This record gives sequence, structure tokens and C-alpha cells, in this order.
Amino acid sequence: MATAPPDSHIANHPEEKYPHQMPDVAMPDLMKLLDLSARLPLDGEITPIMAWVMILKDSNFKTLTKEEFGAIKGELLAKVRCYGFGAVLEEFEVRDALMNALAGRANVG
Repeated sequence: MATAPPDSHIANHPEEKYPHQMPDVAMPDLMKLLDLSARLPLDGEITPIMAWVMILKDSNFKTLTKEEFGAIKGELLAKVRCYGFGAVLEEFEVRDALMNALAGRANVG
């Protein structure tokens, strides 16, 4: 997610790097995003919250390792596109990222 420091930080501390972080979003807000995104005519594309729900619903989710989760994240970050109204990615790309992460299990050991 691309962010920019507030104007006040740039004006008051131009030499300091701004400590970027993801916003804390409560579960009710995430559910609202999911509900609203389900109303969009996306035609094979999904929003990030929809992708997250796909990952959560996968039968292997509870067994994903930190490394596998990182691999999924890395693969999907490169595939997110942002139009004027928000970010989307192809639904099949989420399935592929999950499959690729889990395929690594067969190659281990």
C-alpha cells in the first residue's frame, strides 16, 4: 500500500523518514468493506478484502507457515492493480498463489 507522510511531518521534520505503517482496521470495518466490494461489478477481479477472505476460507489456511504466507503475499503484491476507484486483482491469481505456496511442501523433505 502506497502512503505519503502528512504535510505537517514534511514541513516540521523534512530530514526524518516517516514511520509508515498499515492502519489498524477493526473487524466491523473489514466486514463493511467486504459487503461493499461484493456489490461491485468486477467480472473476475476481486478486491484485496475479497482476496483475504479467499485465503482465510482455504482448507490449508490454518497450516500455512510464515514462509508460505510470505510467499503468497509476495506473489500477490506484484499482481495488484489500482484503478481510480481502488485496488483489484484477478481471482485466479489468489488461487494460483495459494497453490504455488502449498506446492513447495511437496518439494521439501
